[in-house]
Amino acid sequence: MEYHKYLQYYNTSVIILFTYFIAVVIAFVTKQIDYSNLRQLMFVGLLSIGFVGLIIFLMLKLKENLTRIPKEIKKLKL
Repeated sequence: MEYHKYLQYYNTSVIILFTYFIAVVIAFVTKQIDYSNLRQLMFVGLLSIGFVGLIIFLMLKLKENLTRIPKEIKKLKL
């Protein structure tokens, strides 16, 4: 049960990450983010680095838990 919970969190993180990238691309294509405004680009860049960094950190922790659980199950079966 715990494995499925972590797997669901991992999959949700992947979906959120791709949705964010798609939203940023759409914002650039529709010119909602101005290329020439350095301040705006820096804000989007810093926000993106923070958001993507957080999601990747969470995904690594979830991946660690996903690999740990089957190993613990194998230890229990002896």
